[in-house]
Amino acid sequence: MIFRTEEKEFVCAVCGESSKHEIITEQEDPKGAPDLDMRPDEPVRSGIKYWVSKCPCCGYCNSFINIPVKFTREYLDSPNYNKEGDDLAGRFMKKSLTCEKNKEWEEALKSCMYAAWVCDDEGDSERAAECRRAAVRIFDTHGTVFKENADIKLLTADLLRRSGAFDRVIHDYKNYHFGSPLIMAIAAFEVKLAEQGDAACHKADEIPGVRVK
Repeated sequence: MIFRTEEKEFVCAVCGESSKHEIITEQEDPKGAPDLDMRPDEPVRSGIKYWVSKCPCCGYCNSFINIPVKFTREYLDSPNYNKEGDDLAGRFMKKSLTCEKNKEWEEALKSCMYAAWVCDDEGDSERAAECRRAAVRIFDTHGTVFKENADIKLLTADLLRRSGAFDRVIHDYKNYHFGSPLIMAIAAFEVKLAEQGDAACHKADEIPGVRVK
């Protein structure tokens, strides 16, 4: 068993219609270390297509379509919402927009990152960078929310580096002090990669002296 899925019926929180969606009910633990942005190793990373659902009736996207919302159906018909496509990356970006409307800033940021992961897998580096820049915009816009969140601050270093913003990684992180020695080591590695102009994916276990799984 790598992971097991099951088809379940959900009632959409926006339009009230029922539809069936395949979700993960059980999965094995990752085999190796995560990427620097904490994307898990296989087999977990292959289950990404089950991490977002779309209501076939109104287009509402979220982890599950029965999650309550703070907006009306009209928002789903707006140009802002529909500028995103209906492929997997587009569904994650739409989920990010719904999370923003729900004021769930961290999940909104991470959903943009998940969209970038999908683009990485498809070899679309330009779109992946766009998705990461969208995640950074959420971080910048809601800085007070993330002020005490060291994990998101560190995650943003990778979002910046992977989207080519090397100068900002160096400026924002080279002399930044985190309370955790582990986070300090990861941040220093991000800065080193940025100084080398390296925008590639790297594993957390590449960091000297750090063991992460």
